[in-house]
Amino acid sequence: MRVIIIGAGKVGYNIAQILSNENHDVVVIEQIEERCKIIEDNLDVQVIQGSGSSSDILYEAGIQSTDLFIAVTEADELNMIACLLAKGYGVPKTIARVRNPEYADDKHLINRKFLGIDLIINPEQVTAREVSELIDVPEAIDVEYYADRKIQLLELRVSNNAPIINKQLKDIKIPYQYLFASILRNEKMFIPRGSDVIKENDIIFVLAFTEDMIHIEKYIGKERTRIKNVMILGGGRIGYHLAQLLEEKKIGVKIIEKNLERCKEIAKTLNSTLVIHGDGTDIDLLKEEGAGQVDAFISLTEDDKLNLLVSLLVKHLGVKKSIAQIRRSDYMPLVERVGVDIAISPRTLTASAILKFIRKGHIISASLLGRANAEIIELVVPENAKIINTFLKDLAFPQGAIIGTITRGEEVVIPSGNDYLIPGDRVIIFALSQAVPKVGKLFME
Repeated sequence: MRVIIIGAGKVGYNIAQILSNENHDVVVIEQIEERCKIIEDNLDVQVIQGSGSSSDILYEAGIQSTDLFIAVTEADELNMIACLLAKGYGVPKTIARVRNPEYADDKHLINRKFLGIDLIINPEQVTAREVSELIDVPEAIDVEYYADRKIQLLELRVSNNAPIINKQLKDIKIPYQYLFASILRNEKMFIPRGSDVIKENDIIFVLAFTEDMIHIEKYIGKERTRIKNVMILGGGRIGYHLAQLLEEKKIGVKIIEKNLERCKEIAKTLNSTLVIHGDGTDIDLLKEEGAGQVDAFISLTEDDKLNLLVSLLVKHLGVKKSIAQIRRSDYMPLVERVGVDIAISPRTLTASAILKFIRKGHIISASLLGRANAEIIELVVPENAKIINTFLKDLAFPQGAIIGTITRGEEVVIPSGNDYLIPGDRVIIFALSQAVPKVGKLFME
């Protein structure tokens, strides 16, 4: 598949890296010379310096033989115009990142036939939905759903008093179907075997039926709680969208916003949310508004350092759960070490949302996990796949990958070695990034 990506920021870089690793023919167009050099030095893709709205540049990139066009620059208008041009050249699929709600929420503008855009991604809305999902399962670092939400994947940190510490996986007895899909230990991710031992502070990826997960968590040493009230730092687009989602869930919301005009603007359209004009770094204000007593404090300003600082302040005040937006990828491993419960990256979430859409063939969806070191892939087994009618224990399945669930008709199972696949099965596969291309080959017709 030939792919053109306009914009070599974090989102463009992530998508280019993933598609290049899967041996797709990728071309990246970027105006800034420094970004072009970063791509050239680190990825096996073609890089062209210039504007994605230039016909000459698009011709140089091979637009007429392109299968997929992704526009993820910082400029909404450029992204939309570039997709419109790409459609005019006959590109089958186009994707645009559009942040401005005046565009993203306009039903006439986002009409696909009108603009020629097959998917519009709004990073702020994607991030707000992700945080809303985390609020539903506050003990988790990340939450994903599959098989029409029948299957849930939780990313959990093993606490120091967990009953599973120092136990081999084969000796952990839980009376429900589940799978330890992967373990992240000291920034290294691996797919465990039965003889592997769970250690304190491991981050484990647990796959199970959604209805069973709350019970499985108790055996792991986690207790599901319900979040009733939330405080949000930052009344920008993400904070605003999140407040709307939480209002629908009947969760009490307070927003602290420094800009008075923005306070007035969002207060007019939110229903039950209390909007407070003030400085989130003012510890007296945080105490006065009860920041230490809320169930969750979510820092969503544009300033990573501010988000980190205030998250640490409210943890000191006693808040149960802190979530911070962190845009710089090099900050991500540090954030959770210093005491912030969860760090979220809008760029990674946007890349994951785009990835779900662009998967070809029999793949239903795909999600980036563990800071993009792994993927969960949901696919349909094709008629003539090499893998059908063979017991899973007899398959030469790629190292670094594991089948998590099989859906056959209305039945969903977490398989053992004695299960097998037939055409039409829907399967969920957990795969480390280096194993993804090998998994794809197994399911080819």
